[in-house]
Amino acid sequence: MEAGKQLEAFSIQLVILAVWKQALHICHTQAASAMEGSPNQEASRYKRSISKKHGSPDSEECLDGKTQGPKDILLQIESEFLKEFENAEELAKTIQPGNTEMPDAMETIFQAALAFGRHGGVEELMGEMGSAAALYSKAVRLLVFLLVEGPSLILNPPFSLTNTDRYRLRNYIDILNNRQGYSRSQRMTLLKCDDSQGTLKEKF
Repeated sequence: MEAGKQLEAFSIQLVILAVWKQALHICHTQAASAMEGSPNQEASRYKRSISKKHGSPDSEECLDGKTQGPKDILLQIESEFLKEFENAEELAKTIQPGNTEMPDAMETIFQAALAFGRHGGVEELMGEMGSAAALYSKAVRLLVFLLVEGPSLILNPPFSLTNTDRYRLRNYIDILNNRQGYSRSQRMTLLKCDDSQGTLKEKF
């Protein structure tokens, strides 16, 4: 791996660590609230967010407060945090001495979102609607992360957005959501056409 890519990977790994650290903080808050007998809406919302990111029924079940108590969830998140910490340590070992200028991870994530969006546009023009919709979805997820979760993370230097930044991100998200919806509808139309043609062939 090139030196620049190593630093880029390490900077993004630090953001991942910050995400899990935030999850730990929320779980500790939830545990304290549970001991006091009061529900914590922020913790519940974050658990649902993490479940969606994992994207699997198993992970949703593990992080669902209905099947596991706060202590079980906390232990799971602590385990994930330690795994990511070990990954960060391994990446740190690959960085050459003297490489002190750390890339901006949030800018890297933003550029990745734009790249997904552009690639989605190309796929849409080529008629690959399923692929286009998937790429648009990836771009939206990254942009939503920057808009919603990014500013709340404890990072060095801190990540903040101006009103202009927020407006621009929301505008990109709206455009990509519209293209994603169009691509999905077109894909469904094509699938229905294929099904109807297959039915006609069977009749004749």
